[in-house]
Amino acid sequence: MANEEHIKILRKGVEAWNKWRNKNPDIIPDLSGKVTHYWSLKEADFKGLKINLGSYPLTDKSSKLLPRNLTNINFSKANLARADLSQLKLIEANLSNSNLSGANLNDTDLTDANLTNADITGALINGAILIRANLSNADLSGAGIEYCEFTESILDGTKFARVEFNVDAIHLPKTDYSPSYKFIFKFHLSKANLSEADLTGYDLSEANLLAVNLRGANLINANLTHANLTKADLTEANLTRVQALSTNFTSASFTGSCLEDWNINSSTKLDGVICDHIYLRQGQQERRPSNGNFAPGEFTKLFQKSLETVDLIFRNGIDWDAFVYSFKKLEVENQGAQLDVQSIEKKGDGILVVRVAVAPNADKAKIHSEFIQSYEFAAKALEAQYQARLEDKDTLISKQEAQINRLFDIVEQQGSVQKALAENPRKVSNYNMQNPQFASGIVDANTVDADQIGDNIQNNNA
Repeated sequence: MANEEHIKILRKGVEAWNKWRNKNPDIIPDLSGKVTHYWSLKEADFKGLKINLGSYPLTDKSSKLLPRNLTNINFSKANLARADLSQLKLIEANLSNSNLSGANLNDTDLTDANLTNADITGALINGAILIRANLSNADLSGAGIEYCEFTESILDGTKFARVEFNVDAIHLPKTDYSPSYKFIFKFHLSKANLSEADLTGYDLSEANLLAVNLRGANLINANLTHANLTKADLTEANLTRVQALSTNFTSASFTGSCLEDWNINSSTKLDGVICDHIYLRQGQQERRPSNGNFAPGEFTKLFQKSLETVDLIFRNGIDWDAFVYSFKKLEVENQGAQLDVQSIEKKGDGILVVRVAVAPNADKAKIHSEFIQSYEFAAKALEAQYQARLEDKDTLISKQEAQINRLFDIVEQQGSVQKALAENPRKVSNYNMQNPQFASGIVDANTVDADQIGDNIQNNNA
């Protein structure tokens, strides 16, 4: 039950309450069990307040006495630092300019609540319902966030610094939740502070991220399709494999960001981008430019030019016969694509990238798909031919070896005859040593014609 002394002091009004709190900062007020939905306690000091102690099990009938419903309560400018407000109904509550730092707001219903300019740093808001809540300029830096409902929330200027969102847990809405869902920011986040936030894999498509602070944020595999990042600060952000199709980056800052394998298209806006240098691989590798900084507008020109190319990636070397066949086939089937090999780059680990220039209006996805299919088909066909040639060559070599061995036998026989003649000329008088015959042919001892040994000996290098 509530502490009656605390209740008496509270009834004296805000001034008396705050005076008592200043004299007794270590005492934790206990107002458990009191119906408080009608309170208007503007600027009251509730630092360390215990409203829902949990001294009664939620299954206990006495739990009905707990002040769980604080609908429309006015906590404007109240000091609720480290207060336990978990599982309460703070629907339409006024918490503007309040201090909720370190507070426990787990599973609290803050539907339509006013949290403008509230200090929510380091608070726990796991499972909190913030549907249509106004969090404009509120500071949630370092807060613990899981299973939150942000549907139609106003997050204009909201700070999320150092917040590590749980990709598999945060979802919109709860009724559609499944472990595979990603947190979807389809609401107003303009000027929000998301510096150093971990947004790996998040769906930020169509989000209003005007002038948002994403400095040092982790956006690996995030979806920024159709999002508005005009004037966004992406300094040193990790944009590896980001989907940025039709994304508006007008006047955004990219200095020091990593753009490894990011995906943009001709509708991606890069006008007025501010950038000294970027990296093409994580870990600040493959700096561009390698020395110095981009000239004004050079970043935009570089990546707009890359929009008119198709990158063909080969991880096990290139079969150039297959490449030539596939490229020629591609040219014939896409005559308006204006294909041209622009460069060949080594990327390490045996990876080669052939960059092919295409017409601005060419269907890059179609060209890439057709080339890869044709190349793989040609490479397999040529591999079969190479194997057949190797087998034929082995057969031919065996045949040639047999013929050479027969030739050696003939030469050896001729040597034996000559030796016998030298030892006993009469025994070999019947032999015609000028043109002895072997293998149904005539063999000249000085100029042996291989064609006279019964078969041709050829050295084919096919």
